[in-house]
Amino acid sequence: MGFFSKTCAKTHLPITCTIKSKDFSKVMALLPDGSQRYGDYDGYGRIDGESVMENEKGEWIWDKVKFVLGDHYKGEMYHDLGKSGDEMAQGYFMSDEFLLYCKMHGPFKNRAGYVRAFKKYANW
Repeated sequence: MGFFSKTCAKTHLPITCTIKSKDFSKVMALLPDGSQRYGDYDGYGRIDGESVMENEKGEWIWDKVKFVLGDHYKGEMYHDLGKSGDEMAQGYFMSDEFLLYCKMHGPFKNRAGYVRAFKKYANW
């Protein structure tokens, strides 16, 4: 299994693994059952070593998990947030120029803004 990630459900900024950028790896993961996990995302579906890909019954929930960057989480509940989209560079394979753009310009208004910036700066 390779790297994979999501975008923040509030800001549409990328969620990266800690190896790529500590600025975009501290997250709150909100799971469909209402539980939450806070910590560093590793790029393999784990936050501080704990998987958020499956529930306790072994059912696949990754597509329903919502990530919020730690600095932007303000106590929202799962149902308060929109979807976390797929991170186009899998949370690792974008250029540093794209991450710098994200850091300097802050949240995107919507997913389309993220996609435009990604296509312009991510070197793909």
